[in-house]
Amino acid sequence: MSEHTIEYHIADIGKAWGIFREGMQIAVRMDPADAIAFANYFADRETMMTTQPVQVSADLCLHRRLREIRLAA
Repeated sequence: MSEHTIEYHIADIGKAWGIFREGMQIAVRMDPADAIAFANYFADRETMMTTQPVQVSADLCLHRRLREIRLAA
């Protein structure tokens, strides 16, 4: 039997980024880098508390925004 993977997901919610754990919104960040840092922090923390796999994913809007930031740098 395969283990369920705990997922943290970052999604565009208008003028901010929502961070979701298993589909439930747990935070909002205005800056995409802050949203990524927040999700990664909690995902990393959760890996120390459980044996289940944990992953962080992002929607297409965040991927586009990161590409824009890289091109502007």
